[in-house]
Amino acid sequence: MMLDLGKVKGVKANTAHSEADKFMTRTYVMPLLFDDESRRRLIAEHRNSPVGSPPKNGRPALEHSHELRTVLDKMRRHPMAGKYVSVCLRMFEEYKIGISSGVRGEPVKTFEEVYSSEEACEHAIFLKRISDLMEHYK
Repeated sequence: MMLDLGKVKGVKANTAHSEADKFMTRTYVMPLLFDDESRRRLIAEHRNSPVGSPPKNGRPALEHSHELRTVLDKMRRHPMAGKYVSVCLRMFEEYKIGISSGVRGEPVKTFEEVYSSEEACEHAIFLKRISDLMEHYK
């Protein structure tokens, strides 16, 4: 007898992944964000290097701390629908935060605020995601 996975509720809804993600978020991510000192440290680290930096002139690459990577990995797992994205309006000059529809070809809705660099825009997205996570898991 063949099992029809389309009729198995947990598989179709991807429940196992969702529950595992919630567990990992509550166990490893939210303690870092709910602790004021830890959250301030992560925000400062991200502000200093929102996207890390490659090695250059004999200097090693700048990697984020384990704690910041843990938080960023959670943020990257967010589904594309409703995900904050950086929208480049004019290279090296003008960026906005957008919200993805999650559907290829559909336009991204953007916020009004304009950022002068990709790094500033990425950091603003990071702050929005922290706020959203804290609101969702409070």
